Amino acid sequence: MSHSSHCVALIPVRDFRTGKSRLAQTLDENARNELGRWMLERVLKAVGAAKRIDEIAVLSDSAEVLTLAGEYGAVGLLHESGGLNHDLEIGRAWARGRNARSLFIVHGDLPFLTTEEVDALLQGLEPSKNSGREVRIARSKDGGTTGLFTRPIDAIPFSFGERSFEKHHAAARRYGCEAQSCESFGFAHDIDSPEDLEFLLSRKKEAPAWLASAPMR
Repeated sequence: MSHSSHCVALIPVRDFRTGKSRLAQTLDENARNELGRWMLERVLKAVGAAKRIDEIAVLSDSAEVLTLAGEYGAVGLLHESGGLNHDLEIGRAWARGRNARSLFIVHGDLPFLTTEEVDALLQGLEPSKNSGREVRIARSKDGGTTGLFTRPIDAIPFSFGERSFEKHHAAARRYGCEAQSCESFGFAHDIDSPEDLEFLLSRKKEAPAWLASAPMR
């Protein structure tokens, strides 16, 4: 990709052992740690092989997370978490220093995400009728945002959280950006709750073998 379209991917990830508090009622700390590592590895592989991604940065409050990120060629940005939107602003500032022209934010807990889905979200990025101001939003199953592309990098403010898919669309309209919705299986299914974990276990060909025998609370 040319310098004029330099795209940075940002992956925010909480400490594997202390994050995913909703799973604490089902998995112990060690199992949550292994699950977090496994999911991040899958996301790093999917994003790392995407055609239109030039650099990847993982934002985390955990040195262990960033060590894993480095094993897959990603830059690690260590910081104390101030909430997802705040943390992503740290990543946006880093990307600005890298002369990024566009950002792709993707969650690190998408075990079914494929490179093909990332490529599909980012395909056809020619300048649009709105002077190249473009937003693409991947919807989670509960109306959140699991993937967000913005060009330029400061096209809209981040609004991750409840109903963020709707909020990011509203922000795109407010800031005069062309917005597209992207829906796919890999982007839809993040792992946040015991119900999500049950769904993952039901996908026997895709779930890690060790998870079925992990101690459940």
